[in-house]
Amino acid sequence: MKYSIVLLGLAAALSLHAMDMDKVNALAEMIKSGKVTAQSAKPTPPKPEVTVPKTAASETPSISEEESVATAPAPEKSNVAATTVNTGGDEVTEESLGLRKTDLYSEDKVTPPPVKYTDAAPGTAKKFDRSYENAPPLIPHSVEGLLPITKDNNQCLGCHMPDVAPSVGATPIPPSHFTNFRPMTQLDKEGHIIKEGVAIENTSDIKIVARQEKKLYQGRFNCSQCHVPQANVKPLVKNTFTPDYRNPDEKHKSNLLDVINEGVK
Repeated sequence: MKYSIVLLGLAAALSLHAMDMDKVNALAEMIKSGKVTAQSAKPTPPKPEVTVPKTAASETPSISEEESVATAPAPEKSNVAATTVNTGGDEVTEESLGLRKTDLYSEDKVTPPPVKYTDAAPGTAKKFDRSYENAPPLIPHSVEGLLPITKDNNQCLGCHMPDVAPSVGATPIPPSHFTNFRPMTQLDKEGHIIKEGVAIENTSDIKIVARQEKKLYQGRFNCSQCHVPQANVKPLVKNTFTPDYRNPDEKHKSNLLDVINEGVK
C-alpha cells in the first residue's frame, strides 16, 4: 500500500518534468531495494531563471539618495514612551540604594547602629501615650533582669496585676487579658457542629465569644510578645502618623473588651 502511494506521488511529480513510466518504475525498484529513499527520489523543481535587463551601457542604473529614501519603507512607530531620569548630575550607585547605604553584595562590615535603651527603673519612668486606640502600651522602663518571660516566671505580674498596679503607679493589665476568646467547638454524635453549646451551620461565625477567667489567660503570659521597650534612636523614615482617639482616656487605658465586636453582626 505504501509503495502505491509513493508511486502515485512520484508519477504526479515526475509528470511535470516529462518523465515516462519506465523511469517511474525504475525508481520504484530502487526504493524497494533500499538504494534510494522516497524522500531523496523526489525531484527538485528547477529554479526559475531571472533575467536582469541591461541598460544601453550594460550598467546597473543608479538610484539617487532622494529616490532611495522615498522608496524605503517607513519605520514602525514605537508605542513605548521614552523615559528620562534626572539625577541632578549625581551618579546613582548601588551603595546609595536602600536605607543602609552600604554594599549590597557583602555584609561583612555591616553593623547595626548603636542602640541604648532606657535605664530608668520600673515606677520612675514617664509613661508613653498609646500609639493608637487600644494599641499595646510601650514599656517606658528598663527590662534588665525581667527577660525572658516564661509561663512560670513572669515578674511583670508583680506590679501590673489589677489589684497591685494602682498602689505602685503601674498600668494595670486590662480585662481582655483575663478573657478566653477561643470558642469551645465540637461535634456531637450526629455529626453536628456544636459551638458554645449551640448547633451551628459552620465555624465561620466571626462574632467573638468572650469567656471571663479569674486568672491571667495563659495565651497572654508572654508580655514581651506585644509590649516592647523603647530606645532613643533616629528613625530612618520620618513617622508622620497622628493617632486619633475617640476618648482622651484611651491614651492610657484599654477598652478593647467593650468594642471588640463593633461592626460585627
